[in-house]
Amino acid sequence: MQSNSRKSLATVIAIAVAVSMAAKFELAAAQSSASSSAAAVEVQVTHPTRGTVTRWLTLPGNVHALQETTLYAKVPGYLKSISVDKGDAVKTGQVLAVIEAPELIADQARYRAEAEAAKAEYNRIQDAVKQAPDLVMAVEVDRAKGKYEVAKANLERNQTLLEFAKITAPFPGLITKRYVDLGAFIPAATSGSTAQTAAIVTLMNFLSVRVQVAVPEFEASLITKALPVRFTVEGLSGRTFEGKITRYSYALDEASKTMLAEIEISNPKLELRPGMYASVQIGIEHHDGVTMVPSAALLMEKTNASVFTLAGNVAKKRTVKIGFNDGKNVEIVDGLKADEAIILLGKRALTDGQPVQATEVK
Repeated sequence: MQSNSRKSLATVIAIAVAVSMAAKFELAAAQSSASSSAAAVEVQVTHPTRGTVTRWLTLPGNVHALQETTLYAKVPGYLKSISVDKGDAVKTGQVLAVIEAPELIADQARYRAEAEAAKAEYNRIQDAVKQAPDLVMAVEVDRAKGKYEVAKANLERNQTLLEFAKITAPFPGLITKRYVDLGAFIPAATSGSTAQTAAIVTLMNFLSVRVQVAVPEFEASLITKALPVRFTVEGLSGRTFEGKITRYSYALDEASKTMLAEIEISNPKLELRPGMYASVQIGIEHHDGVTMVPSAALLMEKTNASVFTLAGNVAKKRTVKIGFNDGKNVEIVDGLKADEAIILLGKRALTDGQPVQATEVK
């Protein structure tokens, strides 16, 4: 009887142990399933495309006016009038300032009198030659003619200098600097220390501007006209301007070993101001018909490039060889097939073999 009780107790204990172990196995399986499900990361996938990718060369640049000049005085005198100031718009031929030159005015009367007297003398000798050609020597005629020509030239020179007393605009634009005020003595602009003090105003035309960049020696040979260009300026954040290489100097600067290149661009609203700093990108080279993937799919680790491909529901890391990268797309030279699905990483960190839940990018 006691033996049967012991057997019954052992059976109960065995059943309890079996139930407990089964429960533990079910719990472990459930935890494993939950862990596996939690490790799966939601990702977006796309496929390689074929197209054109451009290599952009980024360089610092400066904005310059299409036309710029500082107007100087040709003749000395006192500033009689000035009709413009900084910021004023002017037209071609408009009188900007007038210099009073009393010495030139006085000289004009003298030169005019000398010219009239020399002309009268020359005419008198010509009349005498007509009436009595044998009585007038040829040398007298030549002397009178020469004296008249000299007197006339002196008068014309004086009149020309008086015209220079009026400072006129050689092209339309804006006055950006004014150097003198009424009554100031203006010396004649000559080579030397007085040249700067003879400056009246600075005039700029920047309805179109020149953006100038210095291209390094190792890239200079690739510069040609009409290469695409895009640039930004700090003063107009969020704006990107586009243009093309308009001209370049061909020769390199001896000191800096760089070549000057210019981009001429229309500026009808005068938003681009001379003197602005520009960050310029030149489309220096491009490859056509290449395999490309979005830059967001590329993982760079030091000098190694890789992408993650989709294998079932698992991310597989793949080392690739890349070419040009234009910031939006990157050229894949080797290591990836055209029909493989690739994962867009963004800021997400993936590991090789990590489970993922993929959604196709449309």
